[in-house]
Amino acid sequence: MEYLSDIELYFCKTKNFEKNFFVLEGEEFKHCTKVMRNKVGYKIFATDGVGNIYEASIEKIDKDSLTAKILNVRTYHNNSENITFCIPNLKNPERLKFALEKCTELGITDFIIFNSSRTINKNVNIERLNKIVLAALKQSLRAHLPKIQFKDHLNDINKTNKKIIVFDQHGQTDLISFSFSENEEYMFVFGPEGGLTIDEKDLLNPTATLKLSDNRLRSETAIIKAASILL
Repeated sequence: MEYLSDIELYFCKTKNFEKNFFVLEGEEFKHCTKVMRNKVGYKIFATDGVGNIYEASIEKIDKDSLTAKILNVRTYHNNSENITFCIPNLKNPERLKFALEKCTELGITDFIIFNSSRTINKNVNIERLNKIVLAALKQSLRAHLPKIQFKDHLNDINKTNKKIIVFDQHGQTDLISFSFSENEEYMFVFGPEGGLTIDEKDLLNPTATLKLSDNRLRSETAIIKAASILL
């Protein structure tokens, strides 16, 4: 598989395979034309967020959008398509944003943010988080835009057919040693500051409880470490 480097990657919401073009609008258009000063005839790259990166030539620049003719398409497999990261709503929103950004760079594409018994900050700005993962996608030249869901109660997470893996300091097996199946879907649940309560662990009824380190890690550190090991 060919991986790109040293390019500026844009995100295209509008594309037409039959006529072989895509359109950049809004902030993507402004950045492409006003900041990067691309003009008609210039080559640019854009992703649709579902696995494709397009190499294209700008054909037309209008007041609020540009149209680019697709010259080549690179399609990438999603290596984390069977993985969901369930991340606690952390007390410090910046730490949550940091964890999402780094996990996106590493290749995680499915997130659930949840409130738990020990959650202090109950609010989540999903729109802001979506902007952060989009920026991380473009910076790391990824082709799969992550999906973010919010669950106000932990029991909403348990309504799944996926195998639930809980990370806990007292887990008997570490992540590296655990045997995973490519044919199974997994939901990895991380605890908030102070960890999950005993009742919450019982509610989740995990397939396995794993540890990431012999030392206690901050929640965001544990999240990023798990992503780096898995991918």
